[in-house]
Amino acid sequence: MAATTAPTRRRTSHAILALFGTVMLVGGTDLSKVTVALPELTGALSLGTTQTLWTGDVHPLAAGVALIPGAVAADRFGRRRVYLIGLVVAVVGAAAAGLAASGALLIAARVGQGVGSALLIAGTVAIIRVIFPDVGSRALAYGVWAAGFSTGSALGPLLGGALVEYGDWRWVFWVNVPVLLACLVAAVLVLPESTNPDPPSLDAVSAVLSASAVGLLVAGLKDLTQPDTAPWLAPAVIVAGALAALGFVVRQLRMPRPFLDVRLLGDGTLANAALVLAVTVGVLNGTLYLLTLRFQVVDGRTAIAAGVALLPLAVATAVGALLGPLLGRWFAQHLVVVAGLFAAASGFLTVATAPEAGALVGMASLGLGAGVIMAIGANVVMSAAPEERTADAGAIQESAFALGAGVGIAVLGVTAVRFAAASGAGTAPEAVHGVGTDGALGVAAVLYVFFGLAAGIHLIASSRGRRGGREPLANPV
Repeated sequence: MAATTAPTRRRTSHAILALFGTVMLVGGTDLSKVTVALPELTGALSLGTTQTLWTGDVHPLAAGVALIPGAVAADRFGRRRVYLIGLVVAVVGAAAAGLAASGALLIAARVGQGVGSALLIAGTVAIIRVIFPDVGSRALAYGVWAAGFSTGSALGPLLGGALVEYGDWRWVFWVNVPVLLACLVAAVLVLPESTNPDPPSLDAVSAVLSASAVGLLVAGLKDLTQPDTAPWLAPAVIVAGALAALGFVVRQLRMPRPFLDVRLLGDGTLANAALVLAVTVGVLNGTLYLLTLRFQVVDGRTAIAAGVALLPLAVATAVGALLGPLLGRWFAQHLVVVAGLFAAASGFLTVATAPEAGALVGMASLGLGAGVIMAIGANVVMSAAPEERTADAGAIQESAFALGAGVGIAVLGVTAVRFAAASGAGTAPEAVHGVGTDGALGVAAVLYVFFGLAAGIHLIASSRGRRGGREPLANPV
């Protein structure tokens, strides 16, 4: 009996991992394939500058808002149950986005897609930890999971370009429907149910504060692009968001079993890894957003040609996500993350400053480093947390992915608009995605280089206390 149980368990775990990878691949494309369709969407639905920016990044931002409440619901009511609900919501959101007749309806449907994504990933990390209890096999599982997300993000422009060029912009959304319906059937068949024996508290005030913090901060950033708004409005909204975030943290520290255990961020290794994840995902997706539009609006490439031009970034990101766990078998995790930071920072700087041939090399280096960071960084966050706080660590890690992507697009997009306006070229699309994009990428690349240096030094220092910081990942069982 035991002889047949182990292979069956292995087949089930592989099927679950394939399911998670496929769903994350689709979710990753949702972050970027819409970008390549924005020029056509702008004309078809008469989108303004702000609506265009919201259409591009409201999906990950909605996911970031819903992630922590979704993780709490998954821990209390069942991760399988919440995962299935997430698939249904994601399917409905994709179908509604394809049917949208106005910018407002499209943005609302994109919010639904983001909430569906949040419910999907809310319990994924905890399920992986249950199914893959061994450190080495769990790192490989995180690598496959991260590879699905990062590869989807990087391949999104190519897929979106093909759908726009050979079909219609609506298929950019509708293509999700049959794939996610197949995943729904698979999830019903293979996913086990699990809950957290010590679930977080159900606290409406915490949920409102977390959602308000994210929403207000991002809305304030978006207001910076509007020349007609009062100059005090955007800073006031940003301050309100910061106060909501502070209120959320204070409330969690006072609760016996918090909605999200923010005390985990007191661990230097965990906090550093989460920050590196968020910033790197933001850099990757913000760069994808700007380059995709520059290739079309300024260079005059077709949608599919823009996707082809981004293939080095896509391939390198997938390779990095799978290479990271393999490197982690021989080198300490923090050293692998530092190597990823070096590759990503040097690649980003090259993309921002080099001509076309050099930019291809830069995209490959940025993608490779980002893939390594997303795979190993996720495992560092989860490994640094105590066993009884796996769900809280998972919520922090997943929020880093979602909020990093949304905020990265918002910040780089706003910076491009501001650079274009400051140059005297105005805020027409050609200016924003020409001189504005050049300025935004240049400043962001320099800042990321300094961030990478500081984060690498801090990660090495904070990891020395953990068995000398020298433990590689165990080989998978």
